[in-house]
This record gives sequence, structure tokens and C-alpha cells, in this order.
Amino acid sequence: MKNSVFFIAIILFASTMFTNCKKDDDSPQPAIENTPPQETPEETPEEELLKIDGTWAVSSADFYEYQNSSYFIINPDNTLTILDEDEMGFRDLNNANYTHDEENSQITINFGFGSSLANYTLTEDELVLSFPDGTVTLNKNETIADNQWLEELTILVEGDAPWTDSVDIAWNGSQILVGNGYEADNIGVVNPETFALDGTITTTRSAFAVEIEKFDDPSKYLFQSSNGSAKFYIYQESDNTYLEESLDMGAWIYGLASIDERRIWAASGNERSLYLYNYNTHTIEQTIELDTRPNGLDYQDGHLYVCANNKLFKCDVSDGLQVVNSYSIPNVQIYGVAYDGSNFWVYGEQNNEGKLIKIDLTI
Repeated sequence: MKNSVFFIAIILFASTMFTNCKKDDDSPQPAIENTPPQETPEETPEEELLKIDGTWAVSSADFYEYQNSSYFIINPDNTLTILDEDEMGFRDLNNANYTHDEENSQITINFGFGSSLANYTLTEDELVLSFPDGTVTLNKNETIADNQWLEELTILVEGDAPWTDSVDIAWNGSQILVGNGYEADNIGVVNPETFALDGTITTTRSAFAVEIEKFDDPSKYLFQSSNGSAKFYIYQESDNTYLEESLDMGAWIYGLASIDERRIWAASGNERSLYLYNYNTHTIEQTIELDTRPNGLDYQDGHLYVCANNKLFKCDVSDGLQVVNSYSIPNVQIYGVAYDGSNFWVYGEQNNEGKLIKIDLTI
């Protein structure tokens, strides 16, 4: 009996201890902080290298070679194009190659006849070229195409000229008159359909320029220049009788453009000037100095058409001179111009051969 009571007491004691331990296990546990998940840092993309290629507008230039430059178009294939325009609006386009020393921040521009080395500094929007003789500052610009700078003319008809020289041409009503330059003793009279010589006009002069007076009369004049002369010479168009000569203007008269029965424009290559000459009063009424050498001329419908920089320019001469339109013919150097009543013709040189070319340009 005593043993039973002792055994029961042990069981009760053990039960009480188990209960107390369980209660201790239910005691509050330390709070765990609610830490937000750590964000994985994004990988920073590798910084893009600044590049010199693109279209750059010239904001300033104190290097005389580029004082008329407006745009540099730098291509990834190591070619570049420089677009020029002077204050009167005469435009030009020059293609070149370049080499790029990126490590030393240098660029060498090669035009084929010489090269120029420039150190440069480059930011996202500005490229500064430092040549030995001056600096050109360029700003990033929208793309401009070559044919936006110079309107490309379409060749409608073309044929071989009777000779090759940098000459002006004229229209006599049905045929093309071609100045004779150095080689020929005659002014050529060319059939515009067959390009054959319909005849010649005998002359003792080396006429780089020839023109027919804009005068609806049988007594109208034929004008021509002469090799190296600062004058032009006047003949009777009907029988080629010599009449008189102009005053001195500037050596090498390369272009003549009749306005009416008393006034004519003349272009001097050496002087880089245009002269409005009145041959009734024997006076020079106006002189326009150019930054480029003029070649052939024509005057139509109040505008003077000027060949220069191997291109053709339509010019307003009502108050000084301002270029209205700029034209080019791909792979043709333009030296002379004339109007046949519906379309313009040009004398041009292609692969060192003289060409007479009818173009899609009208008044």
C-alpha cells in the first residue's frame, strides 16, 4: 500500500514539472526585424565613346581655308564632304578622305593635292579642330544631303563639243555658238540635234567667250573676247564685220551676257569681278567683286546665270548680287551657259572631254 502511494506521488510530480516546462516554452520570443529584401544593383552600361562622324555645322572659323565653310559631313568610312558658301551665296562642295588618330585626338584631312593635320577636342555637341594656321569650331547638326546643298540637274541631251577648252557658249536662234579658246581659229556653229558643225565664224581672236546681242534687229551684234585680253570686241552679226572694242575691265574675259541693245555683263577671271558695261556710252555702270572666279554668263528674265566653281548659279543682280539657286551636274565641270528659248544648255567637261549638254533647267 505504501508503495502504491509513493508511485502515485512520483507520477504527479513529473506531470507538474512537464507542464511548467511547456509553459516556459510558450514565453514570448525575441521579435525578428522585417528587413526589406536587398535590391540587386543594376549593371551600369559601358559608356558610349564619343565619335567624330556625323554632320557638323561650322559656328566659327579663323583659318582662312575654311572661312566660307558651312558644314562638315564626316562619314564612318573615312570620307568627308565640306560644304562651302560665301556671303553672296556661291556654293561649293569638296570631297576628301581622312585618317583618325583617336588615341592622340588628331585627324588628317586629305584632298588629294595636299593634307591638313588638326588636333581636336570633342564633346557630345561640339568638335573643335585646331590646325597650325587656325581653328574651326563645329556644332552637331541635323543631316544635310549633298543634293540639298546643290540642286542636281538632269541631262536631257548631250553630245561632243567641237573642241575642248573652258569656254562660254551662246544661242543664235537655232544653233549653239561655241567659243574657241586656245586651239581653234573659228567660233563653232553647232547643230543642237546632231552636234555637227553647221559652220564656223572666222576670227583672229581666241574667243573664250561669245555672245549674241538681245536685239530683234538684223543689225544686232556679235560679241567675243580674246586670249588674255581685258576687253571684249564687237562685230556685226550678219556679216562678221568688226566694229569696235570695249574699255579695259579685267584680264581674261571668260563670260559675256547681253541684256538689251546697249548693256552687257562681262566676267573677268583675273579680277574675279563682273562688269555691267554700256557700249552706247562706253561706260562701266556697275562692278561686282566676287570671292570666286567667274566663267560663262547668260542673262535671262531679269536674272544673271553665272558659271563658277564648276557649277551654275542663278543670281539676282537688282541690287548687288545674291545667288538665288545653285546647280550641279554630277561628274561634269560647267564652264559655259546659254538659253535656247525653252531650256538651258551648258558647255561642260567630263573626263577631260568637251560636252554640249541640254539640261532640265528652264526659266
